[in-house]
This record gives sequence, structure tokens and C-alpha cells, in this order.
Amino acid sequence: MQKHWNIVSALLVLIVIALLACSPQVIVKEVLGLNPDTTPTTAVAFATTPTRATFTPAATPTLLSSTATAPAPTFTRPAAPSPTTLPVLDLRTDLPALTLRDWPRPANDNGRCIHFLADRIYYTPRDFEIQMPRVIDLQMRWMLVIYADENQLRLAAPHFKAAGIVPVWRRYLRAYNRYSNWERDIQTIKEFGLPPYLQLYNEPDSEAEWDGRPINRDAWVANFVASAREVYNAGGFVGLQVLDRDWARAVIREIQARKGERIFGRMFFVPHAYALNHPPNYTEDENAVLGFRMFADVFREELGFVPPFIVGEGGWKIGEAHDNRFPKVDEVLLARYYVELFNWFRPPGRLSNGEPLPDYLFAFCPWLLASNTTAGAWYDSFEGERTLLIQSVTKMGTFTRQFSWDKK
Repeated sequence: MQKHWNIVSALLVLIVIALLACSPQVIVKEVLGLNPDTTPTTAVAFATTPTRATFTPAATPTLLSSTATAPAPTFTRPAAPSPTTLPVLDLRTDLPALTLRDWPRPANDNGRCIHFLADRIYYTPRDFEIQMPRVIDLQMRWMLVIYADENQLRLAAPHFKAAGIVPVWRRYLRAYNRYSNWERDIQTIKEFGLPPYLQLYNEPDSEAEWDGRPINRDAWVANFVASAREVYNAGGFVGLQVLDRDWARAVIREIQARKGERIFGRMFFVPHAYALNHPPNYTEDENAVLGFRMFADVFREELGFVPPFIVGEGGWKIGEAHDNRFPKVDEVLLARYYVELFNWFRPPGRLSNGEPLPDYLFAFCPWLLASNTTAGAWYDSFEGERTLLIQSVTKMGTFTRQFSWDKK
């Protein structure tokens, strides 16, 4: 048995020696069943160290450079969704567009106006007993009037009608409020024989009109357009009031997008023109009584014409000294400035900067007729009455403003 294993061992040693004498390539070819003269189509790599196999990594894909042209996709791109179409405003078709000459104005129109009471929006008969003799002495022909409800309209309207005054009514609303009784209010105003001038909102682009809510232009534009449609369809005149020219553009473009251009033919604008301590001829920026002219440019650009302007607030206050290039406003300057302003409307009509009085400027209403809590009031102010101002305006005499069509 031992002899047998010795023979086997000897044979194995001889086989190993023979194998070591052969080329490894030949051995591989034999193992793979290849002809020794044939090169394999697939290369097989061998490591010199037999402890770990070596793998060739997959080829890295070639990236297109930023300037290379990518192959056209073989799929069809879905069509982009069309923009949402805004609902068309449902407007009457029987109301003619008004030219400046067509708009109703007071008899013996002198362009003189003032903002009525602001301490409260619920007036009493006693308020009119006190205030109407004052506005008659001042020869006011226009008035900016805040009201709270139909009852206030019924109380106030007869007094203004009897005095020959055309009011611009402003329903007390915040910028975020909707109001649904425009038609009723307009019928009440017409019932007393007054033209239905309605300022729909007041300074919606100021924080004070949002009561702590974030200012939201889109929400207000929606409120304004809804109200404008109701006022227009009820036969009223649509009064726009903003401080920011971009807000005016936004309203105009929203109405255009909803095919509501008819509104523009019966719309007027209510600028605010506070002057700080700038003189009447100041034109450097909007802080001037001539600041309304900047909004005229907006309407020309957007509509191709300028609607009636009735300045609803503005003017000067005692003590203003914002711009140190100009004197502080005192009693003498206040009276002189307002007399100059109201003389814009005296024929032939000329603004303080030398330009002709524009036909579109219907009236200028300073802030404020009377108040015991608000600085700047002409009467009853806790700072004292503006006696020199009142006397100076009262003495201006009687005249009727002229428009370009009156001079032909």
C-alpha cells in the first residue's frame, strides 16, 4: 500500500512539472477549447497576484458641453395651458360716454371746494345749521362729503342742493370692504336732483385703510372693479382715488382686461395734493398742490385722454416746515397761498406755474372745513380758527371759471 501511494505521488509531481513547463496562454486556450493559433475575441485580464480579481470599470458616459446641440426629443411636448380668461364685466350699453363738456357742474362754477366734516360720519341737523352759512360765505360750489348710510344722504343732500353745491359723496369704507347698496344710494342722490358723483374708496394704498391687515392691491382692485360695475350700471359716476400711480394703472388695466372700457367714459379721478410747505408754483415732485398733474400723464398714457379731476384733499397746514428751502407755513402764508390757488379758476384761468388751467381740473377741495380734533381745520380747530384765511377767501369776490370751449 505504501508503495502504491509513492507511485501516485511521483506521477503527480511529473504532471505539475509538465504543466509549469507549458505557456499559460496555451493552458487557457486548452481550457476554453480554442485553437492554439486563434486569439480570443474577449480579452481576459489576469492579475499577477492571484489573491484579488481585477475588474475593468464601465465606460464613463460622454456629457454634452453647454454649447453642444442636444438631439431633438422624439416625444411631442404637450401644449401649454392658455391663460385664464377674466370674466367680462356685464355693463349697460345705453349710457353715453361723457366728454369734459358733458359732465354736470354747479351753476356759477368757480372751482372752489372744501372737504366737509371728518370728526364723525353721522351728521346731525345742528351740524348743517352751523356749517352751511360758512360754506355759503366762502362761495363754495363743490364739496367732498363722507356719509355712512342712506339716512345721512337724505339728511345732507337737501342742504347742498339748496346752496347750489355739487357734492362728491364718499361712502365710508375700508379698502378691504365690499359694499352692495350703491344702486340705492345713487337713486337717493338723484331723488334730490344732484348728480351722482361717488368716490368709491379712499387711499387704499395706505396702511391706515387696512386696519392692521397686509396691504393687498389685488384684493382692493377686485373690490373697486366690482363697485365700479354696480355704480356704472346704476347710472352713477365712478370716482377713483389712489395715491400711487401704479395702483391707478392696475385698476385701468384690470377694467380693460375685463372689457369694461365703458366705465372710463363715466369715471372721474380724485387726487390728493398736499403741499407740505411748498409754494403754489412748486413742481419738483408730487408734494405740491400741482401734484395732480402727474396723474394726468397716467391717464393720457393708459386711456388717451384725461377724465375730470376733483382734488378731494390737499393744501397746506399751519406749522408745516418740511422743506428747509422754503419758509414755514404761518397765518399770512396760508392765506396768501390759498387765495393764489383759488385764483387759478378766475378767468382767463392760469396755474401758479404759468400753465393754462386745464379743462379736466374741475375743483380743488382743501382739507378741512371744520373740526375740533383735527389740525388744519379752517373752523373750530383746537389750534384756533384760520381767521385771516377765512377773511381772505371770502373777499375774493364772485367769478365763474371758463373752459376752452367757452372762449371760442
